[in-house]
Amino acid sequence: MSGPGRAAHAGRERPGRPGPEECAMEIRAANGVVAGVDGSVPGAEAAEWAAREAEWRGTGLHLVHAVNTGTVTLSPRTGATVTDLILREAAELLEAVQAALEAAHPGLRITGDVVPREAAEAVLTAAEHASLAVLGTRGHGGFASLLLGSVSLRVTAHATCPVVVVRGTDHPDGPVLVALHDERDAAALRFGCETAARRGLPVRAVHTWSPVVADVGRMAPMVDELGEESRLHEQLLRRTCDPVRAEYPDVEVESHQLTGSAAATVVEESRTAALVVLSRHEPAPRFGLRLGTPVHAVLHHAHCPVAVVPV
Repeated sequence: MSGPGRAAHAGRERPGRPGPEECAMEIRAANGVVAGVDGSVPGAEAAEWAAREAEWRGTGLHLVHAVNTGTVTLSPRTGATVTDLILREAAELLEAVQAALEAAHPGLRITGDVVPREAAEAVLTAAEHASLAVLGTRGHGGFASLLLGSVSLRVTAHATCPVVVVRGTDHPDGPVLVALHDERDAAALRFGCETAARRGLPVRAVHTWSPVVADVGRMAPMVDELGEESRLHEQLLRRTCDPVRAEYPDVEVESHQLTGSAAATVVEESRTAALVVLSRHEPAPRFGLRLGTPVHAVLHHAHCPVAVVPV
């Protein structure tokens, strides 16, 4: 992926080539949907997904194209020439992406920035005041064999707004699948219900747990212990879902408790889903990856787009 530099202003202004003074500017904040683009196929898929989502939300779409202009090994004069060429080509790429999206979504307000900055930092900065950030699974900078690129991982780990990683097949008539761990995940369920309401889809809330074996020497818990544990998980599911159901009376919300691995269950359920919604529980530091193991696994293996909601 690649990111923004010059602030594109109101309307559908085309991205231009930033001057030196503009390169030092802070990336313009967007209050709608932000999408990272870099000319790769996953980036194009993410931009198209983001455009449709922005239409459903009734907001604008802001495209972010980050480029590496590092020229430390070149002379100042040669370095400036190379930087100018890199920025010009980046602006042309962004303009082509924007033009294609405008043709496909004529009523959508689209802006874009090219920024000489590391891609993840560019998207994170642009998304600070956005309602949603959208990324592809990986860009030109990664290996084709990787299931998920480092930029997507960093942004999902650190963004202050929900992040969608576009992957797999989007089933437009499938449910919005929300994975629930505990009552803190009500925020993720609300995000799922809002998404489902805009698209006229049902929500499938899934709480997965593994039976606890009290004694190492016992092959399985007693039936009554297992039944009591199931009832406790059912109560947790109701406490989480019922208040949110009341907030979205027009959305069909099914809730299910399942036993087994949380990540494996969600990945399997994602085969027929329009979107998977997960929570990011830990507030991650600015640097380093601190996504929970189930979130990490689902981001790598889900069969449809995945939304990660900070809670």
